[in-house]
Amino acid sequence: MEWEALATVLTLLGIGVVTPGPNNITCITHSAIHGPKANFNLISGMVVGFITVHLIVGLLVSNVDEDSTALVILHYFGLLFIAALALRIFTLNPSIINREVEAKSIMSLADYNVTSVPVLGFKTGLFMQFINGKEWAFVFAIMWLALEGFGGGWTGILGITAITTTGGLVAMIAWTFVGGRLVEYVSDERKGKIVFKTLGSLLFLLGIAMAIRGA
Repeated sequence: MEWEALATVLTLLGIGVVTPGPNNITCITHSAIHGPKANFNLISGMVVGFITVHLIVGLLVSNVDEDSTALVILHYFGLLFIAALALRIFTLNPSIINREVEAKSIMSLADYNVTSVPVLGFKTGLFMQFINGKEWAFVFAIMWLALEGFGGGWTGILGITAITTTGGLVAMIAWTFVGGRLVEYVSDERKGKIVFKTLGSLLFLLGIAMAIRGA
């Protein structure tokens, strides 16, 4: 395993679990309505779906011909993705977080009528992953930028999947039990800016290192 590849995975994973997305927002709101224990089956489905997405993307990436034009195109696409993501995270306004949570909350499915929101289970958590655009983009970036550094092939795919799934599981449990406090922290004007500027800077430096190495 290369340290650069590990840094890539951990940095993108950190950004993915901190910024608002379907998984963490659903865990927060569903837990607030039905209690933390109601999230267990939901998170189990998320984990299975998460692993499945990793395997699909990993196999696609590992089967790209090393001498093909597609390899060059995907390499620069990955670098552009990193650069755009770094800029977005670095300039992210913490006040947006609360608005994102409110706008994407599962409570909106029932016009904020809490009593009519059903208990979401394994199937919901599973199928959410296949329509989660944020997740597909992050998994693609992680696999493309770090797969070779983890040994490539099934060794790399399973290694990356193990790390990101473990991190994602811990994050979803954290969002379930202390989601409200985490939202308050990252949406705070001062604390939130420190978090996002740090993550954005790390991602930017990582992109530069990868660009230099691939030149």
